[in-house]
Formats: sequence, C-alpha cells, structure tokens
Amino acid sequence: MTDLVIANGTVVLPEGPRQADVLIRGEAILDIVDPGTGRGETMVDATGKIVLPGGVDPHVHLMIGFMGQRSVYDFESGGIAALRGGTTTVIDFALQRRGGSMLAGLKHRRKQADPVVTLDYGLHLIATDVNAESLAELAQLRAEGVSSLKVYTVYEEDGLKLEDGALYALMQQAAKDDLMLVLHAENAGIVERLRAEAVAAGHTHPRYHGLTRPPISEVEAISRAIHFSRDTGCGVHILHLVAGQGVGLIEEARRRGLPVTAETCTHFLALTDEAYERENAHNYIMSPPLRDGDNQLQLWQGLREGVLSAVTSDEVSYSAAAKALGLPSFANVANGCTGIEARLPVLFTLGVAEGRLSLERFAEVFSTWPARIFGLGDRKGQIAKGYDADLVVIDPESRRIMTPACDYGDIGYNVYEGMSLTGWAQTTVYRGQVTVKDGAFLGQKGQGRFLHRGACDRPVLT
Repeated sequence: MTDLVIANGTVVLPEGPRQADVLIRGEAILDIVDPGTGRGETMVDATGKIVLPGGVDPHVHLMIGFMGQRSVYDFESGGIAALRGGTTTVIDFALQRRGGSMLAGLKHRRKQADPVVTLDYGLHLIATDVNAESLAELAQLRAEGVSSLKVYTVYEEDGLKLEDGALYALMQQAAKDDLMLVLHAENAGIVERLRAEAVAAGHTHPRYHGLTRPPISEVEAISRAIHFSRDTGCGVHILHLVAGQGVGLIEEARRRGLPVTAETCTHFLALTDEAYERENAHNYIMSPPLRDGDNQLQLWQGLREGVLSAVTSDEVSYSAAAKALGLPSFANVANGCTGIEARLPVLFTLGVAEGRLSLERFAEVFSTWPARIFGLGDRKGQIAKGYDADLVVIDPESRRIMTPACDYGDIGYNVYEGMSLTGWAQTTVYRGQVTVKDGAFLGQKGQGRFLHRGACDRPVLT
C-alpha cells in the first residue's frame, strides 16, 4: 500500500518538469506515475502547484556564537525554519578549536545537535590548527561521515584564520584521504589594513564595511585557492561568492578540469550595496559584503550558465538587538543575516518568476547540485524512485509581502522586508511525512538524522 501520494502537480524531475503523481512508501519515493492515477492512504492535491525536491542548503550556521553574539536558532528551531522554507537537508559546521582535536570538535557538535535536530544534517569540519596530530585525524574524520573541511582565510581575532602554509599542508593530506575544502575566501592582509585605516580615521558607518572588503580581497583569495587545488589535487568549493570577477575564475578552473565549484547566496542575488545607505544599514553587514549591481548581474549569469552550482542561505540568525549591539562601528557588528526560510521564495521569485532561471536550473541550484557536490547525490536532491521522500509543494501564483513576522522565531528584522514574493512552501514532506503544512510544523523534536556523506560528484560544466 502506498502511504502518501502527492497528486496532480507539476513535478520537477531530473529529466524536466511534467504533470505526475509522486507515490511514497515509508521514507522513500516508490514511483512517479501519470497524474490522477496514484492511490494512497493519504492524498495531497497539488493541482496548479509545483512539486520540487526538498531543498539542500550546504551552508548554514545554527547555534553559533561569533563576534560576541549568539544566534536565535539552534538545531531544533533552525530546522523548523528550514522545513517551513522547503529545505529538508542542511550542512552545518563543527569547530576544531586551536590546540584541540578535530574529532573532539565533531563529537561536541553532534552532541549539541543529535537530540534536538528536526531535519537531516551533515557537518563540515572547521580546521583551525594544522599539525601532525590533526592531519592524522583526517582519515578517521572521513570514516565518520565528514567529507569536507572548512577553512577561513580571515578572522584571526576570532581564532579561525588559517595561514597559507597550513592551508597547503591540509589540502595535501585531504586529497589523500578523500576530503574536499569549503573556503571562506578573503585576503586578510587587505581587509585588516583597510579596516584599521577606516576606524582610525573615524569612518565607522556601515558603508565602510563594504569599502574595506573590496572585490580584489575576494578575487585574490579565490585565485590562490584554485592554484593550491591544481597543485595538490584537493577539491575546493568557494563559499558565498559575490565578486563578479570570481565567476570567471571558477569557469576557467572548471573548464580546465580542476575539482573546483562555487556557490552564491540568496542575499547577494536580491540586494546590492545600496543597502548600506539605508537607515538600518548595520543589519546588512555580512562577509563578504553586498556589492554593486554589475556584480549581481554576473552572479545571475553564472547561475544560468551552470558555472555557479548552488544558492545557499549562509544562515546566521542574529537578532535585531544583537546586530545593534555592535554599533556605532561597522567593525563590531556581528556579520551575517538569517535566510534559511526565505531562500525558497526569494530565489524562486527573482529566478523563475522573473525569468532569470528555468525551473530545471532552479531545482539544480536549490537542491540537486548541492546534494551531489557534498556526497548526498545518491539519496537527496532528486525526485526519483528509491530516493528519500523529501519534497516541497509550492504555489507559483500566490504572493506575500515579506515582513519580519514571516520568520520563524523572534529575529526582529528581515533583509528582504517589503519584497513581494511567490513560491512559498505550502507543504513540506520530510522522509515521507507531511512535516509542514501552511507554515505549521507537524513534526517532532529530534526527528532529524546525521548524514554520513559520500564522495563528491561535481556536475559537468557544459
């Protein structure tokens, strides 16, 4: 007997969208059949709706403390927010503290997440201390289901920055142990000097956040990472790319056959550095910073042409009060914004509804390609027989105005406030169960699972 049928929707399949019924038994997709022919214990009518694979967001920060502030979301509430936004799988981060063990960092993060997490999750391991002992841990880290290491090239003041020699050694060993790197790519020397000069001159307005992190700081770090990748054979995924020139570097590397991919973020596609002139400009402080409209156009082109492989949220749920605590200087404002729930409607509206992306490309960058790149492509990211029954049903016609009240929990501001958006999640199916219906969470605390990830499967750039 079929447990659940999503009936009569436009189903976005790997081969393209078509009218169909999706049959679900237990936690897996049983079959895709002609519309109106499916029968099951529970029927969800998706007439006039679009049925997408559940979102895979490989760049989120739940239960994070950074720059003296704590996020609103933990693994329970942040998971609920994600599910309300049609995302059924996330990849967060475990931290190796300097002088500490990578495996200890993984164990600690799982202890925080596993009892409460409300959706499937994986972890990147943030490497901060590269030595003989930590390099020897990589093989065991891989055996425990972690297939990617996170490196920061900035934030020395927070104990996160990795110098080039350590980065190169890490990549050499990671290549041997079948791990890849995910990289926060900014040139620390440029950023730190410009920031110090601005603050010394009394230039503390939020606009100086962007001015002290110019595109060259991002482009140089991306270029350096590509050179290291070519020499070591270690795969690299560039996080939150926003400098338009970086898109060209990624395309060149991929066409040369290097194991390099990149993402951009929803906020970089929706907002420009004009936001730094708004009354609440500090709410838009994130790193890398918002850039101008020309950069944004290059990001959209990179997505259309398949050069960029994912759109992520880079979720950091600092409250409005926490953001304001850093004022009056941009240098003290906690970097980041919430967006785990908004990723779906913002990307669908600006991408599909406004003609920048096809429905197929939307599904690829929202779900399919992130799943493949981060070792989940055999079970996540597609609506196909045998895959996990993770789906989201959206209404492409109804619209809502984004307000802070649209967020789950008390964030207090929303960087997309005032935007008229479509493509909101009406029904989210997680592992075969209707887990969100019209914004209401119907699941249970702790229902999520840690995912042991496999090898990277990079999409081919045609």
